[in-house]
Amino acid sequence: MSAYPEGGCYNHCYANKISKLYGYDFTQSIVRKFISEDWAHIRNTVNNHNLSFFRIGTMGDPCHDWVFTMEICDWLGKLRTPVVITKHWNPLTDLEIKQLARSGVIINTSISALDSEVERKYRLGQFERLKAHGLRSVLRIVSANFGETMNGKKLRAVQDELFNNYPIIDNPLRLPLNDKRVLSGDIFVDRHKDLGGGSIVSIVNNKTYLGHCKECPDQCGLSFYKNTRRIKMAAIQMELFADKVEFVYVQSVIGSGYEESVAKLAIEDGIAKRAARKNMQIHSAIILLINGEFNGFMTFQNNDICREFCLLQSVIKPDYYNNELYKRMVVEVIRKNINCYPALITTDPKSKFETPALFESLGFETYLKMSGFHYMVHGNLTDIRMKILAHITMTNVWNSVKGDWLRLKREWNERINEAGEKYNISNPLFATREGCWQGENGFSNVVNTKRELDCDDNIITKTKSHNGNASVLDPVACEVILRFFMPKNGKRIYNPFGGGVQFGFIAGANGYEYLASEIRQNQCDANNKLCSDFLGVQWVKSDSSTYAPDGMYDLIFTCPPYYRVEKYIDYDGVIPDGEINSLDSYDKFRDTLFAGYKKAIEHLNDNCFFVVMTGDSRDKKGAYYCSEAETELFFKENGLSVYNKIIYLECEFTRLAHAKKTLNHRKFPKREQKIIIAYKGDISAIKDLYTPVGRL
Repeated sequence: MSAYPEGGCYNHCYANKISKLYGYDFTQSIVRKFISEDWAHIRNTVNNHNLSFFRIGTMGDPCHDWVFTMEICDWLGKLRTPVVITKHWNPLTDLEIKQLARSGVIINTSISALDSEVERKYRLGQFERLKAHGLRSVLRIVSANFGETMNGKKLRAVQDELFNNYPIIDNPLRLPLNDKRVLSGDIFVDRHKDLGGGSIVSIVNNKTYLGHCKECPDQCGLSFYKNTRRIKMAAIQMELFADKVEFVYVQSVIGSGYEESVAKLAIEDGIAKRAARKNMQIHSAIILLINGEFNGFMTFQNNDICREFCLLQSVIKPDYYNNELYKRMVVEVIRKNINCYPALITTDPKSKFETPALFESLGFETYLKMSGFHYMVHGNLTDIRMKILAHITMTNVWNSVKGDWLRLKREWNERINEAGEKYNISNPLFATREGCWQGENGFSNVVNTKRELDCDDNIITKTKSHNGNASVLDPVACEVILRFFMPKNGKRIYNPFGGGVQFGFIAGANGYEYLASEIRQNQCDANNKLCSDFLGVQWVKSDSSTYAPDGMYDLIFTCPPYYRVEKYIDYDGVIPDGEINSLDSYDKFRDTLFAGYKKAIEHLNDNCFFVVMTGDSRDKKGAYYCSEAETELFFKENGLSVYNKIIYLECEFTRLAHAKKTLNHRKFPKREQKIIIAYKGDISAIKDLYTPVGRL
């Protein structure tokens, strides 16, 4: 209910609905203990039932108290086979698995294509883990007849993969006719007379059994496992001959009595040698004892400030190491993540212990690959988005042509292009600015020129422009700026000299208010249409040098044009009066720009950032105007602190073509922009007012 508060699993949990009907709070897990006079009654009820099994987990998940669940299975398992239905919100320990195996339990792991990818990986991992430990494990697939919509096709492909597992039970989904997924065509449903009241069910396979339990061929997994007594005896024998394995939790290695043992093993291992340092031994650990002796450890950090759970160093002595034992230790660590924070681990494909494959089997997902390492998370990727961005920036030089940067950029561009298609906006990434950069003679055209022969063997020249020969703001740079320089409780962004759609689109997609002042009506109209799906995102036609926005803002961002590099026109093909790039001198350009900045500063809250992504251009003699330097001095003169100076590196292919001409004049083509980050207020307050990045 915490994960899906709108109605439980698939938003239609019938146990939740029944609880509401009778006035119970289904969000609270309750354990009902028995009083002595109930025992005989319950035992007789189970013993006299006409089925060979009983189920636990049909009205709530028993994983919230595995110990009590084991007690019931052990007690009543002597009469009938216990079937436990669970989604493994809390995982079983290996010792609990052995106990359930001795009781002859069959675990039904509930799963569906409607689950998130992280949930599916995790549950499939638990399903296989139970089988590997000798417990009778069945995959209980909540299936549906998915439609021909784009989403329906994706879900059907996922479901087909789930059906490739063994053993499985097909458990059709029940949805009302007014469910939004039914109305959208994602899921088809029908009324079935075989179920009480003619229930509405979504059936993908016509051979799937519907009806009473006593006639069901699956028997909740009993039909897959016949030799119950043999399996019980094998589990007992495994327990008798196994080494005694214990996992001991220590809140801090320092003071636990294991300091020297951890340090010695960490140094012997080499890779985990950091665990020998005192500044690392302050962290918590799971200590592995085999037959009472120290044989391994895994350190971890539960960080409430950053709301993350970090798995750190780990080693098991070579004499006892195996994958299953290491998995057991990791599961013990994960169980200490009581707040369900994103669990993070850095893995190495070359490592003996911490490999990506092993952690994938436990439900972890790689969110970034860098320098041969896999950065992995158990949890929602959106919760660690800032960490991804921190990894691809890290210093004050941002390289926009690296693989992970390009991947994120492609994802944002796809979303903007989808909005363009939806609202019929041509070239949404640079709408209304086609050809604005140096026109047909721009170098983005020159380097894409190729010559071909026509049918009469005449030479023809074809050109293909890059980004329509327009400058395009990088959406990843926008997202980094937004996430790093918006305070924790910030909501509002103002952009003087607004320009393209990127920052507003990303602000809206992340739930922020965004206002941009822009002098061209065609740019305002295109951007407002592209951001129609977001509340509180708006471009206003105005002169940014005089415009005063309503209220106060938590972040100012602007990416103004270089002086006299681009030409901007409105609907009538005319440059609007006051468009700064067309002013007849650089001094007028600078003064008009800074007048707009002063207005913005007046509307910037204290202890907030003003970010300018800018560049420089040359005068007719080839000398720089020094716009970047003057911007820094402007901020200082107006009481702000210049806090960061970021170098943003762009693709260099047009610059290389340019260099063939300019180097003769000793001019090196410019392939970077500057991101000047100024701060208004008390610098010492930043660490408290802005979201911590956490461990990298």
